[in-house]
Amino acid sequence: MQNTSRRARRALVAATSVAALTLTGVLTTLPAHAAAATLGAAAQQSGRYLGVAIAAGKMNDGTYMGIVDREFSSIVAENEMKMDATEPNQNQFSYTNGDRIVSYALGKGKQVRGHTLAWHQQQPGWMQNMSGGTLRNALINHVTQVATHFRGKIYAWDVVNEAFADDGRGSRRDSNLQRTGNDWIEAAFRAARAADPGAKLCYNDYNTDGINAKSTGVYNMVRDFRSRGVPIDCVGFQSHLGTGVPSDYQANLQRFADLGVDVQITELDIEQGGNQANAYRQVTQACLAVARCTGITVWGVRDNDSWRTGANPLLFDSSGNKKAAYTAVLDALNAAPPTQSPTPTRSATPTPSVTPTPSVTPTPSPTSSATPTQNPGTGACTVEYKVTAQWPGGFTGDIRITNHGAALNGWTLAFAFPGNQSVQQSWSGVTTQTGNQVSIRNADYNGSVPSGGTVQLGFNGVFSGSDNPVPTAFTLNGAGCNGAVVPTQSPTPSVSPTPTPTPTPTVSPTPTVTPTPTVSPTPTVSPTPTPQPTCNLPSSYRWSDSGVLAQPRSGWVSLKDFTVAPYNGQQLVYATTHDNGTSWGSMNFGLFTSYSQMGSASQNAMPFSAVAPSLFYFAPKNVWVLAYQWGGPAFSYRTSTNPTDVNSWSAHQNLFTGSISNSGTGPIDQALIGDDRNMYLFFAGDNGNIYRASMPIGNFPGSFGSSYQTIMTDTQANLFEAVQVYRLQGQQRYLMIVEAMGSQGRYFRSFTATSLDGQWTPQAASESNPFAGKANSGATWTNDISHGELLRTNADQTMTVDPCNLRLLYQGRSPSSGGDYGRLPYRPGLLTMQR
Repeated sequence: MQNTSRRARRALVAATSVAALTLTGVLTTLPAHAAAATLGAAAQQSGRYLGVAIAAGKMNDGTYMGIVDREFSSIVAENEMKMDATEPNQNQFSYTNGDRIVSYALGKGKQVRGHTLAWHQQQPGWMQNMSGGTLRNALINHVTQVATHFRGKIYAWDVVNEAFADDGRGSRRDSNLQRTGNDWIEAAFRAARAADPGAKLCYNDYNTDGINAKSTGVYNMVRDFRSRGVPIDCVGFQSHLGTGVPSDYQANLQRFADLGVDVQITELDIEQGGNQANAYRQVTQACLAVARCTGITVWGVRDNDSWRTGANPLLFDSSGNKKAAYTAVLDALNAAPPTQSPTPTRSATPTPSVTPTPSVTPTPSPTSSATPTQNPGTGACTVEYKVTAQWPGGFTGDIRITNHGAALNGWTLAFAFPGNQSVQQSWSGVTTQTGNQVSIRNADYNGSVPSGGTVQLGFNGVFSGSDNPVPTAFTLNGAGCNGAVVPTQSPTPSVSPTPTPTPTPTVSPTPTVTPTPTVSPTPTVSPTPTPQPTCNLPSSYRWSDSGVLAQPRSGWVSLKDFTVAPYNGQQLVYATTHDNGTSWGSMNFGLFTSYSQMGSASQNAMPFSAVAPSLFYFAPKNVWVLAYQWGGPAFSYRTSTNPTDVNSWSAHQNLFTGSISNSGTGPIDQALIGDDRNMYLFFAGDNGNIYRASMPIGNFPGSFGSSYQTIMTDTQANLFEAVQVYRLQGQQRYLMIVEAMGSQGRYFRSFTATSLDGQWTPQAASESNPFAGKANSGATWTNDISHGELLRTNADQTMTVDPCNLRLLYQGRSPSSGGDYGRLPYRPGLLTMQR
């Protein structure tokens, strides 16, 4: 997970009723051995491990690491060993944070799980744009290089993550990796074995916790691999659960173990409720009852570390106190008889997939036993619309489109919500909504739909009131796909596990009825994927401050206007300089890993002036871009393939040649960002306006010309300068920050929008409640919180930030300083958001 997070990902909460879980082979009497006091020690008594996912960014948190040190015997990195983290640029590998976690774990005598070598999500930008043999070769090289780097240190690798679809048929997921050929999973496993023969090799997936079509698809693949000698040692079951456990949970683990592979519970978290402790106990007992279940990993330490905001799904509360669920797990582990098999050094331990981020699909309402679906229409297309999960005020929707007309090369689905509903997040399509009118266009990988072909997409939504009515009319590229709405009945209950369950006739997952001990059957709904883990932005921000990070080198009096991008696991920062006279200039810092090292990093003057720079990696063209002001026209840019070298930049190119009225500065402080269609240029003018220009992404790098739109207007003080725009990881939402002038100094106001060409809504936009300012920064050395950038999750043009972990590199100065603006003694500081 990062999101979850970097990061990452879909909500996988198994929204189940409280089901009776039948266990066999678990002793209920007290064991002969003494009870262990910690989770790891208790698990070790039966030859198993109890692990946890950790984040490098939290390793300086004493409470967090105290729990990790004391309680857990296995460690997995949340995001630091995923594809985008380890190979941010092709053939440029970054292991700093991964190495830090591995070194910590091994130094403490804990085993390490590697997660993950191949995944359709959290791919670096350069890989996302590849296909065919080029992509296959890049994948195998990535697997080989990363597994080789960590050889001998990793107990088990999640070689491939989440390669099966949620289509109710047990099919492979349609991804860029799948389109390289159906043997891509086998190729990845063979490459991993060659690179690290000593590591266990695992397949890991979600929504496979019970016996269903998807888990059976994985089962059939594993059985095939074992029969043909493909090297696979273990299967991971993520187990992001609602308030209950599937009744066939243990039976499902056992049928995989019977194939001769180890099984692990890899990303366990369970929604808090009256049944949380019992559900944790049931999962633990199920693992103990299966001899080849070698361990359990929980996804996060404390409730406030979880990607499932508000669900409180972990074993420790936000203060680090043990919960009832902790005691339930510890007691279950201590109740197990000691055993020598399976041995921890021989068993495989799959790693959780995060990513960070996803938003959770909460438990569906138990009162609904039928899910509305859209009947096939009579036009050029069929649309099946299905509510797969529903809870008070929210729901998950699944849409399946079948094309009955000519082949499509790009599509847009349109419909109207009949109630007060709105889409919050979507996947496999780009969603916009105006009022109740919804438009979903294809993603960059699923625009081609042959005649008779299908495409599936989904979203999380919200609604008000007691009803969540379904749309009844759809158009696909303007052609009608109408039909009546009928309920889809739940299938007949089935409690005896069968290796080949019958898929439902519409889309998966659909509700199944599970009898409970005291009430009539209630529906359980398997989850649908949602985007990577994420967090809601707070309504009021709190920050901690680093203090002054660096002093300017001799000859400069000011360091300001910072731009930053991650580069090979380190931080690459460019800035504006000013000397003792009248000259502006620009520079970069030598690479550093921690901001505590910024003060000792080299300061390198540029051979040209690039005032107020913006640095990013333009993934579609595999080139770095440096944009800046005052280089001739309003804005200019240069390109490079080695951005660490100030002498590597190309000749000046025009970025924007327009002019604005009622401004003493003209266009200043450019901000560039791209979606899957366009590149956008936002800028200010010290005059109370924010402006925007755009171009097709295929035309970039290039000039935006001179045309623009004025998109925001206010007083000069409220919309002054230093506009920046970011995509929020795991959300169809964007964040804009704008520098304002207040009575206590410069501060940032924030705004949000659902599209880059949409309307911006104030979010934290006053001096008393700013995004970042004197009122909430915690800084004592400066009143100004001024021009800088949020630290991004990757370097590319999407300008993606992690809303769970915002950090702002900014410029500040002594409150007693004054005089000429250019010579004001600005210095770098870093704010870290507190939750």
